[in-house]
Amino acid sequence: MKKEKGIFCIEGMWEKDLRDKKSVYPILDLLQRVEDIPFIYKDAAISGEFEFYLKKWTQQRYKEYPILYLAFHGLESCLMLGDGNYELEDMSNILAGKCDGTIIVFGSCNTLSIDKRYIKNFLYKTGALAVCGYGVDVAWTESSAFELMLLSVLQENEFTGRGLASIKRKAYRISKKFPEFQFRMVTRKELT
Repeated sequence: MKKEKGIFCIEGMWEKDLRDKKSVYPILDLLQRVEDIPFIYKDAAISGEFEFYLKKWTQQRYKEYPILYLAFHGLESCLMLGDGNYELEDMSNILAGKCDGTIIVFGSCNTLSIDKRYIKNFLYKTGALAVCGYGVDVAWTESSAFELMLLSVLQENEFTGRGLASIKRKAYRISKKFPEFQFRMVTRKELT
């Protein structure tokens, strides 16, 4: 029996109204109930909380959670937090050299709407195996369905060169059902 790769999710605030119930938590709960995929879920409204959980994720005790799932509003090259925009460059400084064997999923609009060179630089600096996300604004329900399938696909192969190539093919096959998302996945193999 293969061991599932855990998901470490950090989710931002979707709405200013605190009564709003939007959350990716049900996606994670479904994956755990159906596919036995373990997860850790934390919410982060401001940059201090976000950085705190990023640093926690890189600790050895959480190595069984190699998928970092970031569910936020986003803009080109950044995540939107309650106290301002959080640039990918700042994130790469926090994660520098600490992401060996991991994949980072940006569940945020527009974050990867940047030149591929910047994504490669992020990969190089952090040491992550791959990053993926959207190049445009995406609709909540459709993107949630896609992310459910994507997080499941990440379980299907090892995080090796050949395994990542297979994962990438499968992710792009799924993304063809959502061409308007401009889904992107960049792997370390593309650094050479």
